[in-house]
Amino acid sequence: MKRIKRNPGKFEVIDLFTALGREHGFKVSEDEDAREFMGLVKSSLKKSFEDAKLLHGKRVEAMFAHVAGALGGSKLIKQEDSGSIFTDDDDLQPPDYLIVLKSGERIFVEVKNCHFKNYKSPFPVKSDYIQKLENYAQLNGAALKFAVFFSQFNQWVLLSKSSFTEHKAKCSISFIEAIAKNEMSIIGDRMIGTKPPLSVVFVADPEKEAFITDDGQANFIISDIKFYCDENEITDGTEKNIAFYLIQFGKWSESEGEALFDSERLAGVKLDYQPEHQEEVDDARQQGFGIIGHLSSMVSTAYKQHTVYEQRVIALDTAADPEIFSVEIPKGYKGDKLPLWQMELRPNTEFKGSIGE
Repeated sequence: MKRIKRNPGKFEVIDLFTALGREHGFKVSEDEDAREFMGLVKSSLKKSFEDAKLLHGKRVEAMFAHVAGALGGSKLIKQEDSGSIFTDDDDLQPPDYLIVLKSGERIFVEVKNCHFKNYKSPFPVKSDYIQKLENYAQLNGAALKFAVFFSQFNQWVLLSKSSFTEHKAKCSISFIEAIAKNEMSIIGDRMIGTKPPLSVVFVADPEKEAFITDDGQANFIISDIKFYCDENEITDGTEKNIAFYLIQFGKWSESEGEALFDSERLAGVKLDYQPEHQEEVDDARQQGFGIIGHLSSMVSTAYKQHTVYEQRVIALDTAADPEIFSVEIPKGYKGDKLPLWQMELRPNTEFKGSIGE
């Protein structure tokens, strides 16, 4: 999926001038009004750049479009809450996005960012705000969903209003409840499993000098990169691409580099990727595979590399198309050396409770 090209420098700047002009009485081609406009923009940008909550929220909002686009379950993703709207109903609020699914179904999606560290803490949304969103969705004949990004767990969920617990002035849901009632599969999300460990070997060029320094650093020229799954070398190109994607963006932990030797000569370095805890590794061995993550989480990790540096937001959006953040797993995929377990999780709308109950 690719973004439709626009010319924001030409059209969106004049749209912003027009919007601010309605409030400040700006006139076209008046130099004084143009200077005041630029001053307002500069002041607003400065305040926005200092508002960490706003920046993280807008980044997550932009990220969702890339996540939905990369997962492959949508035909169209359109920003809904922009541009002028005229209505005779004050109780309307356009959601962030309109999505047309591959099935042809239309849904509106409101994106939320939850930064709570405690998975038991309920995430709240004001009831009157939800009602305005619902009114807009009903008027346009489409269902309303909430996409919530639990940033501490790098986890997306897609929820209907009915999944929330209603209170007097708000609706809320915990992380555990949200996972159980998650509808992300309708936009193509899957949970991916494979056999651990996944390994990558950086092969040293046998024609060049290769050695270990006194402080334990490997020094060599890479001549080849090989991938392995459960110690079996992956040779197919498609399987290599998938393995590389899972290694980069999956949740498995990276081991310390293991130096490989041919006689006494450094032949390369091997890195293993597997579940962090030994208990998880043992479980994966017993059942034949381990979960390396949700595709939506991997897309989010890839997107983060473009927009966050050292825990600081450096960009809200990126020029890259959603397809850049995805991995192509062919329909009906049956790996030779890289077996995959792909699970589409369906929501349990009747779920109530939490871990340990």
